[in-house]
Amino acid sequence: MKRRYVFCVFWVIMFAAVCLILLPIGYSDGDDAWFYRYTDQMGFFEYLSWRYQTWVGRMAGEALVYLAFSLGLPFWRVGNALMLVLLTAGILRLAATAAYVPQTGFAGWEERRPAIAAQDYREMGILAAAAGASGYLLMSVETLGYAAVWVNGSIFYTWTFTCGIWALMPFADLVFKGRAEGWKFLCAILPAVIASMSIEQMGAVLLTFELLALGYSVYRDCRVSVPALAQTLATALAFGILFAAPGNALRVQSEIATWMPEYETISFGHHLFLTVQWLLSSFANENKLFLSGIWIVGMLLLYQRERRGAAEYFFLGSAAIFAVVSLLPFAGITVLSDLGMDIADITVRLDRVPVWGDLTGMHAAALAWWALALIFTFFFVWKVSAGQVVLVLAYLAGIASEAILFFSPTMYASGARVYYLTDLLYLFILLALSFGVRGGRRRRLLYMGMILGGFLNFAAQIPVLKAFINF
Repeated sequence: MKRRYVFCVFWVIMFAAVCLILLPIGYSDGDDAWFYRYTDQMGFFEYLSWRYQTWVGRMAGEALVYLAFSLGLPFWRVGNALMLVLLTAGILRLAATAAYVPQTGFAGWEERRPAIAAQDYREMGILAAAAGASGYLLMSVETLGYAAVWVNGSIFYTWTFTCGIWALMPFADLVFKGRAEGWKFLCAILPAVIASMSIEQMGAVLLTFELLALGYSVYRDCRVSVPALAQTLATALAFGILFAAPGNALRVQSEIATWMPEYETISFGHHLFLTVQWLLSSFANENKLFLSGIWIVGMLLLYQRERRGAAEYFFLGSAAIFAVVSLLPFAGITVLSDLGMDIADITVRLDRVPVWGDLTGMHAAALAWWALALIFTFFFVWKVSAGQVVLVLAYLAGIASEAILFFSPTMYASGARVYYLTDLLYLFILLALSFGVRGGRRRRLLYMGMILGGFLNFAAQIPVLKAFINF
């Protein structure tokens, strides 16, 4: 009871702090002004029909935008603070459910035991919750600003991603606890529909994990969970409605002309190069602290093993090298974080996209280094987690959620908010792995390191933040 009270106080304090931070935030002159104008002029169903027919199929996100803009900034501030708290709590809860002691290989899956006996993150102490909240500070300030502080961006990303995280709760119970009450799936249908009919990244990740969980439960139990099937079908239907919108094709053509005129004429190989360069650049810059966190906590898990062979020492040494290199930009050394993606302003049309010939030898070396880092991390997560498939899938989902921008002419223009889901997925992996670290003192030091790293990362980006405020 005392622990629950302490955590309630923590979440209330976090909620109040976020509300205070959001007090000076108002509508921006760009998209926010546009949404405010049209939500004020049109009725609810008139607005949704117009958007579906002429622009986008994200009906759930559009409905939330209409609601928030109609009720005004005070409603948005309270709602956004609540969503940021629920998003953190949801990731912690999923991580505690999925975390297993990394002591047996994949073949010994059925013999594993949870890293937390009650599968309750509160058993890890208040520092674990604070470390989870520090995930926002570990992000690029541009990612956080576009996806969690900008009014319409926060609605489309933070609000709908929160729904997606909580929609996965009953599936996590089904997979890791062996069963989930039917009412949980019933309650999760609305959040699942919101998540899958808002941002394509979240919808794809949610539907994929639902299908995998449903398939695993059928394999394990030799029967279909009807409530789980119902939620999966609702998610798939909503995702299908999103893609069936007549406005999608009109939107793509408009955005090609507005942002990347060469989109339809470049070759497949050239398009693939652009996507790989952009994706790897995001990991070298915006997402680097989450990768570093995974490498560091993985090193702790390897170090605590009683038996360490050549493989363990190889992964320990390699992870240490990758972690050190990823942090070099904080010392002003950017030789391996500059991948040659020289786009000065993403808010204007890109009339000439980057080409391979623009790269120097060091740019090519940096591309190769970060490609190697992502490949290494796949095997590293498998090794340190002793074959926990869900964590490996979450790692791949983080890459896929960015790679999906291959199909969008707004790959550059979308800004840093498209890295948000990757950061959240990797925060989930980091926390789930951390719950397997033995020794309360070692875990507390890890969490304090995450919190300190978050504040230092934020402080290092204050000049960038000032530039945005002045702009």
